[in-house]
Amino acid sequence: MELQSQTKQFIENLQKEYGRTLSFPEEVCFLIDQTNMHRLDQPFRDAIFHAKFATKTREVMSRIGHDGEGYDKLSSEFQTSVEKASTLLKTIVKESPEEHKQQLVRNFFSLDQSSFSRLMKLFEDLSWIKNWEVDGKSLPLVGESQGSSRHSHHDQSTGEDGPRQQNEEIVRIRNGSSFALVLMLVFCLVDTPATVLGWGLLLTVVAFLVYIIISSNKLVKVSRSSF
Repeated sequence: MELQSQTKQFIENLQKEYGRTLSFPEEVCFLIDQTNMHRLDQPFRDAIFHAKFATKTREVMSRIGHDGEGYDKLSSEFQTSVEKASTLLKTIVKESPEEHKQQLVRNFFSLDQSSFSRLMKLFEDLSWIKNWEVDGKSLPLVGESQGSSRHSHHDQSTGEDGPRQQNEEIVRIRNGSSFALVLMLVFCLVDTPATVLGWGLLLTVVAFLVYIIISSNKLVKVSRSSF
């Protein structure tokens, strides 16, 4: 696979940042390059979200076991996320060279256990990219880099660097809060509070996260309308 140098550099930076080695760095690079080539930023963002959700849900399922409370519900959510992430990844590579596309299908989307195991490791790799995004760092996507370039040029001429940076931070807070809310609801399926105090704390945290998400959405809309 012929990979873009900036994408390979991103993977190197990510591995160094989190102190881990991806299982399939070349394949992840290829997915990012195909995303940029075909302007599929949103499908890629959705794919890494579902990949991380599937990874975390699988970890919980392994911990509680088949007889654990909420296992069946988690299993259903896990299967749904796997299907969604797989469909999105297939969409991203749909227009890629036939040789590379068939290689990815054989390695990750064949109906056998070894292929599924590799797919789960690929999901783990993609979940670290989601972590990178949640931590407020920019992804190496063409749409994002072009937007940053356009914002930079505009900010130099109008002096609006502060408001735009603030808007980006609000979006990151919203995305992080949304993901935290989803994970909290998943874990509640496994280990529900046993006391009134526990339920009170849970509902307080959920209400706070919902408030952050709603408030962030309002601030983003106001901020965008003022640009």
